Amino acid sequence: MKCLLVFVLLLPALGITLNAAESVWTQNTKVLSQKNSKAIIRAYKDNNQSNFEFTDDIEPPKTSDIEDNILVLGLSFGYGSITETLTNTRGSYDVDYSINSLKITFGKDFTLWHDEYTQPVRLYLTFSYNILSTDIDYTTITIGIKENMRYWPLYTSENYLIYPTLSYEIGSSHLTRSEHDISGVTSELAGGIGYERSNIEYTLDLSYSQTAWNHPIDGIKDESKGLQVHMNLNYRWMYDE
Repeated sequence: MKCLLVFVLLLPALGITLNAAESVWTQNTKVLSQKNSKAIIRAYKDNNQSNFEFTDDIEPPKTSDIEDNILVLGLSFGYGSITETLTNTRGSYDVDYSINSLKITFGKDFTLWHDEYTQPVRLYLTFSYNILSTDIDYTTITIGIKENMRYWPLYTSENYLIYPTLSYEIGSSHLTRSEHDISGVTSELAGGIGYERSNIEYTLDLSYSQTAWNHPIDGIKDESKGLQVHMNLNYRWMYDE
């Protein structure tokens, strides 16, 4: 009976001890460094703990400083060709143009689904001014996502890195033709090569674009498709600058 009484009295104390141990030591607890371990053993042998100090764990170094990115500013020049197709109930008619474009980009790099601190994914906003060979000009505003595949480098050195890129944009275009204001939905898919040195990026890519225009005359479907080569210059503005 006395043994049972002692066990009942000790049971709460045992529970407290187990809970305390669980809160102090977990699977995520870091191993004590060899330097601190030797210091504890030395202080115990010398029976002198007066000068021993416990310090917080040193934060592990980050794998990259790309997380300091604030903003990406970009300028792009493009040249290519576009085919406009007009379609009605009687058939279709194609018109070919050459095109020159100037594009400004504002974006920011994120990690998203990749390893921490790598940030190869860029979300961005663009504004472009496009001139066709028939003296028609139009503007386009898009939002886009770009994958800078630094994790699949084509060439690396101490000073620069070369890697593939892939991007997709969607937005709206606007032009004025024969006093008619015409708008359209534009999408663009591009792939290319990026060259990165410090905070500067140079990219060369080939893009395929498609625009569905709202033709001012009912019953006419107006669509344009084109290929362009783009030369891009981007500057990554960092926090520590």
